[in-house]
Amino acid sequence: MHIRDGFLTPDVCLGTGLLAVGALAWSVRQLRNSLADRTVPLTGMTASLIFAGQMVNFALPPLPVSGHLLGGVLAAALLGPWAGCIAISLVLFIQLALFYDGGWTVLGANIVNMGIVGTWGGYAIYTALRNLLGTARRGTLIAAFVASWLSVLAAATVFCVEFWVSHRGTGYEFSQVFGWMVFLHCLIGIGEGLITAMVLGFVLVQRPDLLAPRTATPTVLSGVGRFAFAGIIAALGVASFLAPFASEYADGLEAAAKRTGFFDLGRVTKVLILDEYQIPALQNYPSLSTAVAGIIGTLVVLAAAWGFSALVKRSGTATSSKG
Repeated sequence: MHIRDGFLTPDVCLGTGLLAVGALAWSVRQLRNSLADRTVPLTGMTASLIFAGQMVNFALPPLPVSGHLLGGVLAAALLGPWAGCIAISLVLFIQLALFYDGGWTVLGANIVNMGIVGTWGGYAIYTALRNLLGTARRGTLIAAFVASWLSVLAAATVFCVEFWVSHRGTGYEFSQVFGWMVFLHCLIGIGEGLITAMVLGFVLVQRPDLLAPRTATPTVLSGVGRFAFAGIIAALGVASFLAPFASEYADGLEAAAKRTGFFDLGRVTKVLILDEYQIPALQNYPSLSTAVAGIIGTLVVLAAAWGFSALVKRSGTATSSKG
């Protein structure tokens, strides 16, 4: 659901950009006083898993359309809403900076839709459903599936509002845009829910304490490093062996854009480093090229998430010591 440059007008890009900056600043502020030792390795693991997962577009037969993981609920369930929002935002930034996936002017909108709506909104639904259904395995997985599905629909709906504000009165039929976006993302949300539930189901088997109800006082949990290492290996495996076989169909947003006539609004600017998850030197070997690009991207996301979360934790510790 990565929005392209040109889909939204400058005023909407500015507004969503300011909203994204405010949300990230608030998330950092919340984390400075509550970041547990376990969150640093888990943030890197989660961000790398989501990056790799987003490379794997899955087809939606019989439609020539694909979808991919957004990861908002998954990130929030493992990290909490604040670190989850930051993790998704780092993934979006690195996807854009390395591979031009999305657009520079609409980065704020992508963060709002996937990083804020996906994590904050998805976490609110996930938590409410767990309180209702119970925190045992069955309740947790049902809550994860439903919250993930609804988070995808919510992100699609927010894009429709952004598009309507950008192009009201210009001839685009908003009802058609909304109808196609909701229809396609209803289907994509099923895949999102299944992937999230499967990953959390594995976590419940291996480390159920990571999904235990959160307390006001974060605790240091033993063995998190080993668990995070296993998750990182899994992310590298997804990027290496699954990403090269991702569906080549247009994703839900692009498919809706083509069906409703606003696809041509998209602009492509000069790529800074790589393009479309390909390595120029390996252009004769597309599968290998995608795998290498995926490994590079996964490692960059891992390093960025580790570095950022460690910096926030150090900043919070220093502030507490002064106080």
